[in-house]
Amino acid sequence: MSRDKLILLAGLITYGMGQSLLFVVFTPLARELGLAEWQLGFVIAASNVALAFSAPRWGRASETLGRRRVFLTGLAGYAIGYAALALGVQAGLWGWATGLPMFVLLLVLRLAYGVVVGGINPAATAYIADTTDEGSRASGMALIAMAGGLGTIIGPAFGGALAGFGPVLAMYVAAGLAVLAGAWAFVALPEPVRRGERGAAPHLAATDRRVLPYLVGWMVVFGVFTGIQTITASWVADRYSITEVTAAQRTMMVAMLCMAFFTLLVQAVVLQAWKAPPATMLRLGFGLMAAGLLLIAFGPGVHALYAGYAVFGVSFGFAAPGLNAAGSLSVGPREQGAVAGLLAAAPTVGMIFGPILCGAIYKAAPALPLLAGAVLTLAVQLWYFTIRMPEPRGSG
Repeated sequence: MSRDKLILLAGLITYGMGQSLLFVVFTPLARELGLAEWQLGFVIAASNVALAFSAPRWGRASETLGRRRVFLTGLAGYAIGYAALALGVQAGLWGWATGLPMFVLLLVLRLAYGVVVGGINPAATAYIADTTDEGSRASGMALIAMAGGLGTIIGPAFGGALAGFGPVLAMYVAAGLAVLAGAWAFVALPEPVRRGERGAAPHLAATDRRVLPYLVGWMVVFGVFTGIQTITASWVADRYSITEVTAAQRTMMVAMLCMAFFTLLVQAVVLQAWKAPPATMLRLGFGLMAAGLLLIAFGPGVHALYAGYAVFGVSFGFAAPGLNAAGSLSVGPREQGAVAGLLAAAPTVGMIFGPILCGAIYKAAPALPLLAGAVLTLAVQLWYFTIRMPEPRGSG
């Protein structure tokens, strides 16, 4: 792997760690900070709302400011924003602010964080588009998706290892790692040679027919993904009668590890050897996602949960790089920054609405979120069979 890709992966892994650390370190402290459940939900969602607006703008900015500068700005914002969030949590634990003032403080910090980190993924995605030919675009995008998956796996283990030394120490260390990743990028990451002319990025609307199918795909993937994560703990208790806290946590951990392992296997091994065109990756990925959800819904015993999450991991392994590659190949060289911003923003929209909708319909029938997710992903798969998707030059 080239040095520039290693630098990008280091930054993306660090960013992914911070995202997963938030659930491991921050959410268990909510009651100590005097936050109600609905307030915690708003604080978590705040950065996703900000990202949905900031990522497209950072993507377009990378056309004029450069991929390297936007990537560095995002990492710097991540380090400062994450350290500020840790200080805010620390202030609450010290009793300097609780209840409503604490809620407002954390909400503002999360909104600011979402604005400044919005350039990390778009800049990295556009960088890969600049430095790969069409035939290797999908495998390059698989590396981007793999980095986020690695960060998601490392984050909880990292947070657990440091938990004994202080409740927010892991957050401070994560901010420090972002400083190191940013320093490496500052010293050694070159600005890529553009395939198109420099200049202001042309405006690319989310409704543009060339990219709309892939933006919708991202919203569905992450809406279903985060929504099912939200109701899994309740599903484990209601379906398998695993109510003891430690046992339930262990069950969820095994399920998540199954998904993460197979996602990484597909992205780091399968797609690096098999240069599958985006159309194949997307049709396969969304079909497998529906199969995994149905397996969880109707499979016997807790092992069906593990198997379903494993299939879900395989599906995500194909779908994520397929969506980015298809979106990138659908537009011209001067639109790579703009499309990268839209592709980075679309998942956050799903992350805002998925948990809310799944939590609401779970009360009506526990299997309903799984069945609704399967219907939705199958509908997207059928849609992808009816449209002409971009093929890398030289592919069949």
